[in-house]
Amino acid sequence: KLMWVHHTHDSEVWPPQGVLYADAVRNALGEAGAAEQFRIRWTEHAEHVPPMMTGESLGRAATTCLIDYLPVIEQSLADLVDWVENGVEPAPTAYEYHDGRVILPKTAKERGGIQPVVRASANGAAVAEVAVGEQVELEVHAEVPPGAGTIVDVEWDFDGSGEFPVRHDEIDGAVTEITLRTTHSYSERGTYFPTALVHSHRDGDPEAEFRRIPNLAQVRVIVT
Repeated sequence: KLMWVHHTHDSEVWPPQGVLYADAVRNALGEAGAAEQFRIRWTEHAEHVPPMMTGESLGRAATTCLIDYLPVIEQSLADLVDWVENGVEPAPTAYEYHDGRVILPKTAKERGGIQPVVRASANGAAVAEVAVGEQVELEVHAEVPPGAGTIVDVEWDFDGSGEFPVRHDEIDGAVTEITLRTTHSYSERGTYFPTALVHSHRDGDPEAEFRRIPNLAQVRVIVT
C-alpha cells in the first residue's frame, strides 16, 4: 500500500510530479490494481516546507497564505496503517489536471480527502473597498469531507501578522459544515488580506493537540 500526499503550492516538487506518479501507477497496475494499492491526497495551500520556514511574503506572515501540512501527514499515516492492518480504505482527493495545474473540486463532498474546504468573503465578495474606519463584514464558510471528522476551530487574522487573534468560541466540534461572520475596521489606508484559518479533527475533539487538519481562505480589502 502506498499513499502519496502532495501539496498544491509545492515549489520544490511541483504538483505535476504527483499527477505523473499517479498516472504511472494506473498504467502499471490498471485501475483495479491502483485502487487496491495506491491513494493520492492533495493538501491545499501547503508548500514543500512548513510556513515558518518560508519567511514573510509581500509584507505578510507566511501563515496567512500557507498552512502547516504536518497534521495532514499525521492523519494520513494513521489512515495508511488502518488500511494495511484493518482493510479500511482511505479516502483519496479528487482532482483534475489541466495545462500544468491541479484543480480541486469546490465542495468537500466532491473533493474528498481529509482537509476541510474553506471559502471567505468581504462584504459578500472576494474584494471589498472601504473607507478608513468603515466596518467590513467578513464571512467564512467551511465544510469537512465525508468521514473526515468535524470542524473544531475557526480563527481570523486581519492584518497579515499571522497572529489570528479572533477565535469563534461557539464551535464545539459537533458540525461538519458552518458559516460564521465577524466585522473589522482599519485605521490606515492600504491593501489587507484578512484570512480565516479553519481546523477539523477526525474525532471532533476541539482540545486535541495532534491531527488537527488545517485549511484557510482569504479575501482582499482595499482601504481608501
